Amino acid sequence: MNIVRIVRIVRLVRLVRIVHGLRVALIVLTALVQADGRMQAQGSGILVRHRAPTDRALDFQLAALQAEFGDMKAQKRASTRLVEGGTFSMNARYLTSAEAAQIHKSITEFYFVRDGSATLVTGGTIVNNAIRGGVDRVIKPGDVVFIPPGVPHAIRDTTGISYLNIHFGGTD
Repeated sequence: MNIVRIVRIVRLVRLVRIVHGLRVALIVLTALVQADGRMQAQGSGILVRHRAPTDRALDFQLAALQAEFGDMKAQKRASTRLVEGGTFSMNARYLTSAEAAQIHKSITEFYFVRDGSATLVTGGTIVNNAIRGGVDRVIKPGDVVFIPPGVPHAIRDTTGISYLNIHFGGTD
């Protein structure tokens, strides 16, 4: 091989490395841009859209909420944390079936039902992820539910319900 050919090969290899490096950088940059606003809540695996700002208000227009619920339905995702604030959060919830009963030591909750209906059970005691001895009621669009800390609660008997869920007062 002559020296000119070797120099051309070396230049070509360098160019391929540069192009490959740029491709890797673009892939990483694309992933970071797509991840913006799609953080995970600490230790929960819940998709987080926004960290709560401390210097400005944060608005949620109807069209954005409708798009979020549409995305949740398409992705079969039950929860999206719209705002994460540590001891408070606002979540979009979309359930197509019952969920296990829950009880929170320090979290106060509000449900704002926007679409569908379900049977909500509160009170009683939790036995094998279900509530025994609680109060059943049907919740539907426009209903608002307040659940204080220490009260067992569960959604059951639904084929589809979407609601905003506000948590405050704790992190449990």
